[in-house]
Amino acid sequence: MSAGEALRAQAPVGGGPARLEPARPGYMRVGRSAAVEVCRWTRSALLGGPMCYKRWYGVSSHRCIQMTPNAPLCNFRCQFCWRPHGARGGPASWDGPEEVVEGAIRAQRALLIGYKGNPSADGGRLLEAMFPRHMAISLEGEPTIYPWLRELVAAARRRGITAFLVTNGSVPARLRELRAVPPHNLYLSVYGPSREVMERAARPLFTGAWERVMESVSMMGDFERAGSNTIMRLTLVRGLNMVDPDGYARIVRSGDPMFVELKGYTWVGESTRRLPIDAMPSLEEIEAFASELEARTGYRVAEVDRRSRVVMLARDPGALELARERAARIRARIEELDAQWRRRYSDPADFRPTRGGTPPWPGGWIRVGRPSRSAPPAT
Repeated sequence: MSAGEALRAQAPVGGGPARLEPARPGYMRVGRSAAVEVCRWTRSALLGGPMCYKRWYGVSSHRCIQMTPNAPLCNFRCQFCWRPHGARGGPASWDGPEEVVEGAIRAQRALLIGYKGNPSADGGRLLEAMFPRHMAISLEGEPTIYPWLRELVAAARRRGITAFLVTNGSVPARLRELRAVPPHNLYLSVYGPSREVMERAARPLFTGAWERVMESVSMMGDFERAGSNTIMRLTLVRGLNMVDPDGYARIVRSGDPMFVELKGYTWVGESTRRLPIDAMPSLEEIEAFASELEARTGYRVAEVDRRSRVVMLARDPGALELARERAARIRARIEELDAQWRRRYSDPADFRPTRGGTPPWPGGWIRVGRPSRSAPPAT
């Protein structure tokens, strides 16, 4: 039995629909361990404003659920994380993947339905938001700790929802399982160019974190061949890990991801208790660091988002073309699914979220196999 199978066999699973519990404005707990929070870019898109940089990969912000299956459980204590550092132990009982996905959809609808009364809201986008097509598994905690991540991604896909996984790479056993059902986007965060810098920045709660992350880095090619866009994320903090471009270049060459994103740390939330405001690099500094990586890796700047201070490097024109082709296929499939529910709903006023059970998905299912049982098999 693999380490991943052992974890899955040990974790009990709760049954029945996940209970929704509002925790604060825009944030809702889902069942025993999951949560959904409305992203600032979802709000922006609903009010007719810009969308986030994930548009580079075909993600529409107003149709994206920002969620986690295991809030707030994480095995790192990153200095730059804007979340409070959560509990070390897991829940007494995990919800199954079907319950988590269904609950996340219901939570997103409940959190957004109030926009029906906002005269500034874009009615067309709001109606589309009731039928989300993207799930960013990135809200808080480390998602690969959740025992049935593979089944969760499969459950999202069956509903016509693309999965966007952000991981710190600390549980390579879970990623090995996930290769069978790859997410649309795999984001692997690398928090330092060396063991010493990474441990100082991320402060892992276990020994051997560097080796585990490097093992996960070595799987990026497997995910690309399986159909994922592979992105290596560098969260850069001035005076902490924005050093040693040679070290980062070695990791990039080792993983050979399609893209590398350099994202500047933002001085917000709980991180303001740990870091000074001048730890936040400017976009110009990030671009300069990106140039250092260009010179050492052969990757080239392909996109820049000034609002989020993100610079994206692409491995080659072929990687860009492949990502565009995948995005085009997703858009085509979304249009097919949308055409079915549009025959039933033409205005946000027509839509009424259900209070329980399975949300209405007229024609919205992608049947790629049988739904997971409440207690998924340990295989």
